Amino acid sequence: MAVLALLRNADEISQVIPWAAEIALSRNTALHVLGWHYAAAPIPDGEFSNRTIEAALGRFLRKLQRIRAISRLEEPGNLEVFEVGERDADECAIAVAQREDIELIVAAAPDQTGATGATLSSSTLLKKGRCSTVILFGGAKRSRQPGKVFVSATDSAHDGAALVIAHQLAECGGGEVTLARQEADYEEVDIEVGLRDLRKLLRDTGLESSTRIHCRVLNERDVAANAQLMDAHDLVLLAANSPLIASVVELTRHPTVAVAKRAPALRPWRHAVMGEYWNPFLSPADYADLLETLRRGSMLTLDFLVMLGLSTVVASMGLLQDSPAVVIGSMLLAPLMTPMLGCGLALVQANPRLGNTALQSVAAGLLLTVVISLAIGMLTPGVELTPEIYARGAPNVLDLVIAGASGAAAAYASARPNLVGSIAGVAIATALVPPLCSIGISLAYYELGNAIGAALLFLTNFVAIVLFAAATFRLMGVRTSRTRRRQRRWVAGTVAVLAIVALVLLGPLKVSLVKGLLQGKPQPNSYPLSASVIEALKDYVEENPDVEILSAGRPASPHHPSDVVLVLAAPFELDKAYGRELIRIVREEMRQPDLKVEVHCLRELWQEKSR
Repeated sequence: MAVLALLRNADEISQVIPWAAEIALSRNTALHVLGWHYAAAPIPDGEFSNRTIEAALGRFLRKLQRIRAISRLEEPGNLEVFEVGERDADECAIAVAQREDIELIVAAAPDQTGATGATLSSSTLLKKGRCSTVILFGGAKRSRQPGKVFVSATDSAHDGAALVIAHQLAECGGGEVTLARQEADYEEVDIEVGLRDLRKLLRDTGLESSTRIHCRVLNERDVAANAQLMDAHDLVLLAANSPLIASVVELTRHPTVAVAKRAPALRPWRHAVMGEYWNPFLSPADYADLLETLRRGSMLTLDFLVMLGLSTVVASMGLLQDSPAVVIGSMLLAPLMTPMLGCGLALVQANPRLGNTALQSVAAGLLLTVVISLAIGMLTPGVELTPEIYARGAPNVLDLVIAGASGAAAAYASARPNLVGSIAGVAIATALVPPLCSIGISLAYYELGNAIGAALLFLTNFVAIVLFAAATFRLMGVRTSRTRRRQRRWVAGTVAVLAIVALVLLGPLKVSLVKGLLQGKPQPNSYPLSASVIEALKDYVEENPDVEILSAGRPASPHHPSDVVLVLAAPFELDKAYGRELIRIVREEMRQPDLKVEVHCLRELWQEKSR
């Protein structure tokens, strides 16, 4: 890994080389210099050659011997100068960076005023480069010593890259870093929110313990004071795409101004499609929190068993009472999702130990849940299975899709601290405990077919959650670089088994889906009328105590010819005028004079006569 300094012409040497050298020294890496024949200048081909660059560098190195980083470059192997004969300097630098394993490119902006060249749309290096990039503004007459560095945070995806570069320079040179952000409303609460955002940035970059970084919140309206503060520093670093670059260059005189772009963590095809700001990779702090949370949550502990046992009791009671609200409450209590995510993490990390630990927790939780629900089912004799229980006994392909999406959502939310609140929704969507409770209750009532269906639903959830969680973690950058052949075989074998199980499950799940479609969904014959309509009808019917309203509602079928259907019962034949009056009442109460209303009257076939 090395730092690449791009020189489009000899005039850029005094601006680019000092900062490139300081960055290379702070990263303890070599510096490569790409000398370029600038096609726009009237210089014959070959005049700006390696020899020309080396001579110019030699003069410049001797002139700047007082700069510690430049003297370090004269050590063997630390400085390499080469030239590539292509027409576009930026494209050439990008190609060299990919070929030479460059980790950061340093270049001067063609427009030193900052009006252009500071955004992904106006700079080829920023837009197409696959490594970190620093573009310098302000010209060669500005400071070239990184004693004090100012970093302006603007909620950009590249703030972290700018802060890391600044901290490395400060650590290497014994300097200080001012990390600041500007707030439009400069009230006490706004200052506190700004400081929290800065502390979060420090945490995301793993620099929260650094003593060289000082956080400040500035008043966005006090432009002069902000410019004066920046002018007291040697380097002002902003994130790529920052709207402040031109104004900072204009208002300051002393510091070098630069924009920094982080290396895109996405693969090239994903970067091209989704763009830099859609990068889902984890910060080091979030990565560490994720590993810690899932490793602890995957352990078989007393807390895990207690919470799972209580959620099983709640879920079993909710299923027996046919209460969706109680069942949903049990889903929020159950901790069974965490070890399943631990299984997905173990696959991505090639960590059999974590995988075995998480799998043991899932197996123990499964056994505990089935035993408790079986006991509850046996202690409640005479109660029939409810629709809530039967619903878990007929899974289909849609449940596989739901489980896969829920597993991906759970993995993504677990890795993002600001999305922790979404875990509750994931738990409700997945519903891991109710299928297990349905197994136990169904076995207690000798409903073997429903128990098998509920077991199939749980297996579907488990396989889909583990596979999709592993895929999500992988896309977010969770992986291990050191794996033995045995670990790789374990991952390949486990993934193959889960994939085969998923394919086998598709058969019965598809059959269940087709069967459900052919049978149709149960729905009511009619929807109730409003209370005002019912009361008006009752007031009229009560005048004749022998007449009774059996049903009154709106037909559920869209093919029914009428809008409202009334069914009456009477021991004698009613007059048609009676029916017309009921129709009038319905139309008047519903305020629809053209409403189609049907009135049916049933003669009572049997009636007990009083003696």
